[in-house]
Amino acid sequence: MKINQLRTAVQGMATVFGFSLLMVACNNSDESANNSTTANSESAAKDSMDKATGSGATTPSGSTTVAAKKKGRASAAAMAAEDEKVKIEKDKMGIYTRAEVAPTYAGGYPNIESYIQDNIEYPQNAIDNTIEGTVQVQFAVDENGKVTNVSTVGNKLGYGLEEEAIKVVSNMPKWTPGKVKGKAVKTWRTLPITYQLES
Repeated sequence: MKINQLRTAVQGMATVFGFSLLMVACNNSDESANNSTTANSESAAKDSMDKATGSGATTPSGSTTVAAKKKGRASAAAMAAEDEKVKIEKDKMGIYTRAEVAPTYAGGYPNIESYIQDNIEYPQNAIDNTIEGTVQVQFAVDENGKVTNVSTVGNKLGYGLEEEAIKVVSNMPKWTPGKVKGKAVKTWRTLPITYQLES
């Protein structure tokens, strides 16, 4: 009889002890999972911050560095006076090489330089590849002051710089047309646009 009571008591203690071990193991497992979830949440939050700030480079110490984004600006030089040595004559397209009275910018900006600075966008591809320089944009001003026949002349810089310059010059407001013998005529003009990276 005593042996049966002893056996029952030992089994009861073993059950309680086993249950206690099981509870401890479950708690440790939950804690580990919580720590893992917390770590994953913190990592995801950090990744989101990196994407939002444009950073993401991690140093060996684990700190994140923010890469500075390059910028650039474009400007137009004041238009040079027409070369008096160039003969006043029409070319094959019926556009004068120069006029007695040169065409003048008369747009909605104080001057052509302001128009270019406010409207041109330095192509990101050119910025990323550190391309800068001057694009020579040639265009005609017709008898009504409209800008036509826009193209670039001279050496090409590439990376979208010529295309951007052509787009902006093509969209310029009307000019005051050039004149020959008091009559408004189509006249060629060239505008240098300089792209420069900012440090």
